[in-house]
Amino acid sequence: MAREDGMTYEELLFQLKDMKRQINHHRELTKEMHRLDAEYWYIHNMERRGLLPPLEAVNASSSNS
Repeated sequence: MAREDGMTYEELLFQLKDMKRQINHHRELTKEMHRLDAEYWYIHNMERRGLLPPLEAVNASSSNS
């Protein structure tokens, strides 16, 4: 059953399912981006207040083997 725009019901359904998949993927990426952004600002503010312990540099070329 072809429509006036040349798209069948099955093609339309496929397109809608693909769009839904893309929207869900974008939603997940956005949630992850917001989480990472919040973590960055939390760590940044803790560092500015001097509440983070200093990190020790580890030399990867020296091994204890």
